[in-house]
Amino acid sequence: MNKFILIFILFAGGLLLAWWIGYSGKIFSPQKTENATVMLEKVKLVTKLISVEGHFSELFEKKEWYEYDFFNLFSKKILIRVKAKVSVGYNFQSLNITVDSLSKTVTLNEFPQPEIISLDHDLDYYDVQEGTFNSFTAEEHSAIQKRQKI
Repeated sequence: MNKFILIFILFAGGLLLAWWIGYSGKIFSPQKTENATVMLEKVKLVTKLISVEGHFSELFEKKEWYEYDFFNLFSKKILIRVKAKVSVGYNFQSLNITVDSLSKTVTLNEFPQPEIISLDHDLDYYDVQEGTFNSFTAEEHSAIQKRQKI
């Protein structure tokens, strides 16, 4: 009887030790990897002046459903908030400058019209509801993002 108790204690201790090693180790934790590469494509001289900056916000909602879909098996809906920053200013590349060294004056001829210098936007997905048999594809997400950039 003592042998049986000793074997049971050793077996239980071995199981406890194996559980502790597995739990404290990296065996049951998910393995994750991320990779990003930044490459410089072009550097150029810029002669632009930003004079006005506007911040905008838009709520975009897209729904697709069928009239007789009572259990929402084929319907889908997405709600996105678009935050945008628009910079308006002058591009001095087409500016005509005349310098008079005798009177020490600089004359700006043909001052350019203001134009949109940059447009930056962020998308926040608030509500994405997909039906059992109808979900958003990667192409639909790309089309929504492209439409919101315009």
